[in-house]
Amino acid sequence: MSIRLFQIEQMPGYLVARFIGSGVAEDIWQEFEFIAKYCKRTKNNKLLIDGTRFNEKLSFIERYLAAEESRVFALYGIQVAIIDIPERIDPQKFAEMAARNRGVNLRVFTDFKAAEVWLLNGESCR
Repeated sequence: MSIRLFQIEQMPGYLVARFIGSGVAEDIWQEFEFIAKYCKRTKNNKLLIDGTRFNEKLSFIERYLAAEESRVFALYGIQVAIIDIPERIDPQKFAEMAARNRGVNLRVFTDFKAAEVWLLNGESCR
């Protein structure tokens, strides 16, 4: 089974994009441009990406490539919170740092509520 975007849901003040399944990590970031355009069409500049139901661990290279591809969110002016399981988050938050170095206003969380608070408060991570 490959990864699929199974839902984009409008929440009060932001969109949620949820990924599930297993397969190659590239399936996730190939959806970034579609998600960014969807945000623009629906006039949302805040996005929560939920990867908690994705069944694979990302390699160092895959984290770097995801950060590279996340630049599309900066181009569209979208603030991004990513939630994932603690076991998959690099303690040094390499992917988060790499994305922010590319101009993406992005933070990684393990707690849905903390991610939501960060998005709704409009804080910048810069």
